Amino acid sequence: MSLEGRLGGVSAGLDLRGEWDGQAFRGRIGGYTAGQDVTVAAGGVGITGRVGGYTQGFDVSAQVEGHSLLIRLGGYIDGVDVRLDFTPDGAEGRYGSFTAGHDVHLRHFASEVRGRFGGVSQGMDFRMALGDVPFPLGVLLAVCAYRVWTLRQA
Repeated sequence: MSLEGRLGGVSAGLDLRGEWDGQAFRGRIGGYTAGQDVTVAAGGVGITGRVGGYTQGFDVSAQVEGHSLLIRLGGYIDGVDVRLDFTPDGAEGRYGSFTAGHDVHLRHFASEVRGRFGGVSQGMDFRMALGDVPFPLGVLLAVCAYRVWTLRQA
């Protein structure tokens, strides 16, 4: 059960690919030489995993509370919090803090997620074919891809 997606445009963006076995997702954000491996698994409390290697990567944790998905990318000092509220047709929320963050708008169309991180003039589009991947996990992977992108731009 594979997932495929793209953050950004053709010349400046990242691919997202991977396999979901019903318990864990294993895949890659970016290309073969300059990409990051992704491994996340569903557990009793939520979803946990890692993007990238031991020295150059970040931990991922997420949990659903009511109609919200709470995500933590990275550690306490250099990490990013994301809160997304589920709507009937997708999810909306904030990546990062109120003053230094970006709005997130994701829409769910059949087995596809489309969305945007940031505003109209300075944002990034996202599109992903979910396959059999659950929508909350697809949203988490989209946010992870955006985090990889922002770390590359720093």
